[in-house]
Amino acid sequence: MKQGELVPVSEMARRLGVTRERVRQMILEGKLEGVRLGRYWYVREREGGRLRRVYTFFTHAGGAGKTSLARDLGFELARRGFRVLLVDTDPQANLTSWLGVREVAPEETLLHLVDTGQLPTPRRLSEWGLDLIPASLDLARVEVRLMQRPLSTLLLRTALRKTEGYDFVLIDSLPSLGHLAALGALAGDGLLVPVETSVKGVEALVGVMEAAQEYREALEQVDPRVPRSFVRLFVPTKFDARTLGDNRVLEKIAGLEDLAPVASPIAYRPGPHRRATERAVPLQLVGDRQAREEVERLAEEFLQRVVAQDAVREGVLEEVAE
Repeated sequence: MKQGELVPVSEMARRLGVTRERVRQMILEGKLEGVRLGRYWYVREREGGRLRRVYTFFTHAGGAGKTSLARDLGFELARRGFRVLLVDTDPQANLTSWLGVREVAPEETLLHLVDTGQLPTPRRLSEWGLDLIPASLDLARVEVRLMQRPLSTLLLRTALRKTEGYDFVLIDSLPSLGHLAALGALAGDGLLVPVETSVKGVEALVGVMEAAQEYREALEQVDPRVPRSFVRLFVPTKFDARTLGDNRVLEKIAGLEDLAPVASPIAYRPGPHRRATERAVPLQLVGDRQAREEVERLAEEFLQRVVAQDAVREGVLEEVAE
C-alpha cells in the first residue's frame, strides 16, 4: 500500500484494533486526517506511517505454550481479516506440523534465507487464511552457519522489512539462547513472552529478560527506534485457578506490568490442546468455548495494549486507547 493512500474507516479500525466510532472520534479530534468523499469518510495514512508489525514468541523454557500461542493468535488475527505470516524457526517444526504441514523441502525453510539472503516463498494455508514459512530438521544446520557469519542474526529482520502484503508477522522461536533463536528474536518489533504459572516459569524469566536486554542493545546500534523494553507482552499460561500456588505465581507475574503489559492468563486445558495438536488445527476449532474465548481475549489485548501503543510510540497515531 502506498503512503498517503485513503483507507476506509472500517479498515483503519480493523488495523488498529479499535472501533469505527473511535476512529471517527479521532478524526474529529484532529488525531487522524479524515477525508470525506460523498457520504463516506476515509483516513489518509501519514507520510512514513507503518502499521505492519513483526513480533516474536520467545522464551528459552520449553513447554510454556509458545508454539500454540503463535498458532492460535495467528489464526485469530487472520479470522478477523488481517493478513498474517507465521514463521517457524524451530528445527523441531512443531508449529509446522501443528498446522498440518508434513513434508517440507530444505529450500522452503529459513535455510534458504541463510544460503541466498532471500526469504523462501511462504506456503499458503488457505484453509486457515494464513501463510507459513515452515521448518524441518534441516534447519538445525543453520546454527553453525550463523556462527560463522558476522551480523548473520539480522538476516531475517532485513528480509522481512522488504516483504510486502502482511499486517502481522508472528515468529515462533525455538526454546534456546543460540544463534538461531537470536535470528528470530532480532527480526521483530519486540518479544511476546509466555510465562508458565509455576515456580519454573518465573525462574526462567531471569534468563529471558537478560536476553531481551542484550537483543535490545544490539538492535539499538542499527535502529534507534527500538522501544525501551524489548518485551512487549507477558502471557501467563497453564494457569489453574483452583490451586493456591498458581494464584500466587500469577500475582508475581502481574507485578511485571512496570516492564511490559501482562495479558489475562491462559488456563490449563490439556484436553482441548491435545485435540488441536492431534487434528492439526488451531485451538479455536476444537469446539471448546472457553478456550476459544481466551484466545479471542488475548487477541484483543494484543491489539489494544501492544499494537496500538506501538503505533503511538512511533508517531503513527497520537492516541489509540478507548
